[in-house]
Amino acid sequence: MNSSLLPVLAACAAGLCAQDPPTTKVETLITAQSIAGPLRFLSHDLLEGRGVGTRGDELARVYLATQLQLFGLEPGGPDGAWEQPVPMVGITSQVDGALRLSGQGGTLELRAPDEFLAVAGDPNPEGRWADAEVVFVGYGIHAPEQKWDDFKGVDVRGKVLLVLNNDPAGDPELFAGKTRLYYGRWTYKYEEAARRGAAGVLLIHTTPSAGYPFHVLQARHGKEEPWLPFTKDEPTMPVRGWIVEEAAKRLCTLGGHDLDALRARAEAREFAPVALNVRAGLRIANTVREFRSANVIGRLPGADPTLGGQAVVVTAHFDHLGVGQVKKGDGIYNGALDNASGCAVALNLARACAALPERPRRTLLFVFVTAEESGLLGSLWFARNPTVPVKDLIANFNLDSVNVWGPTEDVQLVGHGKSDLTALVEQVAARRGRRVEPDAQVDLGLFYRSDHFSLARVGVPSAYFKSGDRFLENREGRARLKASYTTVHYHQPSDQYDPRMNLHGAAEDARLVLECLVRCANADAAPRWTPGDEFEKLR
Repeated sequence: MNSSLLPVLAACAAGLCAQDPPTTKVETLITAQSIAGPLRFLSHDLLEGRGVGTRGDELARVYLATQLQLFGLEPGGPDGAWEQPVPMVGITSQVDGALRLSGQGGTLELRAPDEFLAVAGDPNPEGRWADAEVVFVGYGIHAPEQKWDDFKGVDVRGKVLLVLNNDPAGDPELFAGKTRLYYGRWTYKYEEAARRGAAGVLLIHTTPSAGYPFHVLQARHGKEEPWLPFTKDEPTMPVRGWIVEEAAKRLCTLGGHDLDALRARAEAREFAPVALNVRAGLRIANTVREFRSANVIGRLPGADPTLGGQAVVVTAHFDHLGVGQVKKGDGIYNGALDNASGCAVALNLARACAALPERPRRTLLFVFVTAEESGLLGSLWFARNPTVPVKDLIANFNLDSVNVWGPTEDVQLVGHGKSDLTALVEQVAARRGRRVEPDAQVDLGLFYRSDHFSLARVGVPSAYFKSGDRFLENREGRARLKASYTTVHYHQPSDQYDPRMNLHGAAEDARLVLECLVRCANADAAPRWTPGDEFEKLR
């Protein structure tokens, strides 16, 4: 922990017990009903799932901006606008036939989207594997600080890489044990393969390693994939793909290999790439267009003449998957929990902050970002083009899929222990008779899966609030209901607003976040990364 912040936090802790928090007079503005209203609107069928670059995208932006204006915030975008334009390249990929594989065991054809998925990795009109060699590269990780290199100098240019999801977890001294680092994210696998000139990747999907069933990925089959504009120095590759585990086993068998045995070898530092004696043929046809979306930004200027130039950022993404594959008669992917719920809470925070009797010392930015579901693109654009100098962005609180199941004793903090924000949140929670728990699913790498990660990558201490597990009523029943979300509703048309949602838990959590936000904005010292954290060197 930053030693310079310790006295501030100690004083804060003493004060928490001795006086009402600075947010007491406005907390009553945050209720289950005040969250239900914007949640219901943003996830309504009329917005058609808020797909990036669609009419629903525009409607959501207009709604968010007008709500911020109603609350009394100022426009926070460039040139006094409510929006920060985000240029996009949309690529729609169609798989032309099967994935054709040949090896010493004969030939094999795999069909999309049942056995594999393939999308463009660059803006060219087509992506092609023409009798390309398939190589198993384990986890596809090059991590010098871990003394780990899955490539061992092997030239993989023009080859198709078969890659395990996640990162090695057998040795608690490596890769933070069961806690997934960025090396375990699928985005890293694609980035590393592109840097090495590969023709493509087939990432092996399992529900435990991905954190969700294969049907979550299938929902994007044949749909447009948004990208930020490509740059000349940005490594790309023709095809990015996923393959189901059973099909990956058949692929390996075709070349005389056993996937389970290969997977066991990949757990050791000594692993080296294995040529599978399999060749792959595939063609995808790409339709490419340029368009714009935007981030919506509201600003509450800081009152302090010195600290007012610094800002605390609240982020929530407003996009979802739009209209897609029809399931049970419904093709609108409404994204009620993910993430109309986070936007609803962020709007409530903005309203409450604007109503504070005294304006916080630092500026507050409420940034509703686009294209999170497409790879955190809106927050990445904001991080690269901040409306406040990045050195003056002192902290980020992120809201993505909040508690819709009822009040809990606890709240989970993704990024627990990574910065001084943990101590602040714990102090506030303790005063409220609640406790803060680390992310219960550290193996899923949630710190790298939402918009706070984009801010962390430019050095901004970031925290991501998730629902707790210890429900005050019907604990086991509500816990089962919460657990069923990922397996049944995540990225499916069934993620809809339901008037039976218990939003009292979301309101309690929002009040906790509100106090954390205002105390952070009023503190003498800015939070810092924990010494030795992976992001510390960026600040």
